[in-house]
Amino acid sequence: MNEEEHRALRELLGAYVLEQLDADGVDTVRAHLAGCEACRAEVADLLPVAAALHELEPADLDREAPPADLGDQVLQTVRRRRRAAARRSRWRRAGGGVLVAASLAVAFGVGSWFTGPRTDPPVIAVALNVDQPGLTADAGLVRHTWGTELKLEARGLAAGGSYAVTFVRADGERVSAGSFLGTGADPVRCSVNAALPVDQARELMITDASGALVMDARLG
Repeated sequence: MNEEEHRALRELLGAYVLEQLDADGVDTVRAHLAGCEACRAEVADLLPVAAALHELEPADLDREAPPADLGDQVLQTVRRRRRAAARRSRWRRAGGGVLVAASLAVAFGVGSWFTGPRTDPPVIAVALNVDQPGLTADAGLVRHTWGTELKLEARGLAAGGSYAVTFVRADGERVSAGSFLGTGADPVRCSVNAALPVDQARELMITDASGALVMDARLG
């Protein structure tokens, strides 16, 4: 079959899915579909459109005649989308190799990090100022490449009360390190983090839900 004959058969696909071909036309298209994967895929794309058209009420169709070239428009749209999908598929296949290679590289790097020798970073003691009666607390800072970790253990914070941790830079800018809940007489042990290098932190503030200062410390 030459290209012209193939194009002529493809133009019958819309009528085929809409059941508008006579018996000879149906047999011709079916014989072609048996050996043409591209046209089978195009029919698969057209079938949902045909199903939707079959749901229309005849009275609605009588209100306004469809354009004479509607079938051609539908086929052209489907073909454009299929070409775009084929291009995207080629890009995905090409990019997939890159992603697999990157994943292997990351997996190797992470595996090496976990299996290699590791030591826990030291904890820098912090002298907390605590004014609230019955409240005791100990704290320490841990230097990380991504910022600062605060390790805190405290007793006497209101059970269920929310407490916010804030670091202050030398220029006065405040950096939140999250929050935690008090546990009353039971010790609360928590670890919160801030995206701020230890060397840039000048003050640590812990405040209650009303914003009142509960604990603080001068740093650096």
